[in-house]
Amino acid sequence: MRIYLEELVDQCHSRYHLRLLFPDSPFVLQFQCEKERYAISVSNRGCAVLRDGSRQSHFDIKGKEKDMLSLLTGEERLSQLIENGILEVKGGYRQLLFVESILWLTRSRVKEPVQV
Repeated sequence: MRIYLEELVDQCHSRYHLRLLFPDSPFVLQFQCEKERYAISVSNRGCAVLRDGSRQSHFDIKGKEKDMLSLLTGEERLSQLIENGILEVKGGYRQLLFVESILWLTRSRVKEPVQV
């Protein structure tokens, strides 16, 4: 799980245009998989995986690790997983939209073949 979060942070750093979306003060996003907690901090000054997953967060996502991985790899959208009752979230609607935007825009892109 941590490897996928580090990849997410790397994507945040490599996609410079996304910094326009990031807040000035750090936004803490926490993931809870069964007994494990992970957190990332996102701001226009930088993004990082936090060592301590028990920090006060702005938005929480809770669910099974396999479902989190499908979210982090871009296979599934956050709103779809919530709607299907697979993941639970805690936070406001604005934060939900922000998190979904970050997760969608930082997903690793798979080149799809073009049929002519």
